[in-house]
Amino acid sequence: MKVNSWIFLLAIVFTSCNSNIVFDDYNSFENQSWNADSSVIFNFSITDTTVLNQLVVKVRHTIDYEFQNLFLFVKAEELDTLEILLSNKEGKWLGSGISDIREVEFICEDCPNFDKKGNYTIEIEQAMRYGKLNKIQNLNNISAIGISIQRQDE
Repeated sequence: MKVNSWIFLLAIVFTSCNSNIVFDDYNSFENQSWNADSSVIFNFSITDTTVLNQLVVKVRHTIDYEFQNLFLFVKAEELDTLEILLSNKEGKWLGSGISDIREVEFICEDCPNFDKKGNYTIEIEQAMRYGKLNKIQNLNNISAIGISIQRQDE
């Protein structure tokens, strides 16, 4: 009887913690390599227009990722360029995680707030450059990119 009570209590806690999530999805990259010509596309619907929503971009990478940041082209209603810091200047990873995988969540302040009912599409491309190169063709040690649409706290 006590075990069932604890399971029920834990279920309520986990459910209540995620009640602000409208949409959450990831795209994993084969061999942890993101090709510059590969866009990641997320499709979702908004049904509740009584609250504003915010876009959270999630990056999973290994500790072997060779840069401090990640530049992304994000196309929601307009094209925007985001810089997501993955480590500080001393090289300490900013994300959470165990073993050799880290995850960073970036709240996109300048992105749309998805305040109208309907279907939406978000397209994300890696936009990393190195020196005189036009682009880094295969960005290694990126495991996955994801987005979360979350209700904004008032």
